[in-house]
Amino acid sequence: MPKRVREESAMKLRKPRIRVLVADDSRTALSSVCRYLERDGRFEIVGTAFDGVRLLHQVNRSQPDLVLIDLSMPQMNGLEATTKLRSSFPELRLLIFTGLQGLSLREECLRSGADGFIEKSQMPESLMQEIFRLFPDTRELE
Repeated sequence: MPKRVREESAMKLRKPRIRVLVADDSRTALSSVCRYLERDGRFEIVGTAFDGVRLLHQVNRSQPDLVLIDLSMPQMNGLEATTKLRSSFPELRLLIFTGLQGLSLREECLRSGADGFIEKSQMPESLMQEIFRLFPDTRELE
């Protein structure tokens, strides 16, 4: 089989990467999450945002599969942004992550429309568990 045909066949079999937008007002946290996901190879970072208002604009522009949203952001916090995104994009997967803890906080995030809640102290393990739950085929991606 010619090399070009093999390459085209391999590309057809390869599953697309999950398109992710990450929002966090901490440049350090934002950079860390993006680097971690990019190194994994199953994800494509399609945008970042430092506040909730920019997040809404970025989602419209980049059309991600998954949005990781920090709870505490300026101009519009993660709960407000999640509520707006859920009403505008019902199929979009939304995960809120935060340095805060608490069962009632988790419940409030889920009520706002988030698909999951991750404590930053438990990342990256809990992040990957939530992604595998939302995108079961992710484990098979290369």
